[in-house]
Amino acid sequence: MRATTTLPANYRHQATVDLSKSRKAVAGAIVSGIVLLLAAGWLLLRFTDFFRPSALEGTLLRGILTTTPDGNTSVTLPFPLILGCVVAFLLVMLVHELVHGLFYWWFAGQRPKFGLKGPYVYVAAPPEVYFPRDQYLIVGVAPFVLLTLLGWLLITIAPAVALPNLIFFVAFNAAGAAGDLLMSACLLSYSSDTLMQDHGTSVIVYGPERSQRAA
Repeated sequence: MRATTTLPANYRHQATVDLSKSRKAVAGAIVSGIVLLLAAGWLLLRFTDFFRPSALEGTLLRGILTTTPDGNTSVTLPFPLILGCVVAFLLVMLVHELVHGLFYWWFAGQRPKFGLKGPYVYVAAPPEVYFPRDQYLIVGVAPFVLLTLLGWLLITIAPAVALPNLIFFVAFNAAGAAGDLLMSACLLSYSSDTLMQDHGTSVIVYGPERSQRAA
């Protein structure tokens, strides 16, 4: 199936999925984001130490935790490290949405809408386009998969001075994908012949009359 601007005659509305209206879903996305952030950060540090031993020595990341002579542990966040976090976070918001937009464009053949909502960058699917479920799932998980793989690849070849920012970028992107992954998991319960119409925070699901939502 391909994305289409014409809903097939035998397709009917099946459901409207809006995770923002579910407190459990919102809480789940927040918790998942924190878990993904911490897990990705830890794995990236281990990955870097394995493939590039001592590459992080002398970088600001190694100076976050220090042990005083009396055995106490102190946390130090130097301004350059904080600035690097902010820059990585801003880049994630931009690049993450750009990847969504490129896949919308690829599947629909129409340019999506990019804009700002408060301090956040957002991308909106082309209006009146119905995406097959599998295409819509690809759009949803593409930033997580592609930027994670690209980040891990760059960590093996990038200059040591760039490693902290790369680690922040990949970890923030993983955390930011929590909502996308949760929505994708919800949409997997619908059959592959359903069509998805994006409405910002919600997704309208259409399917043939014979189609039933999977148990």
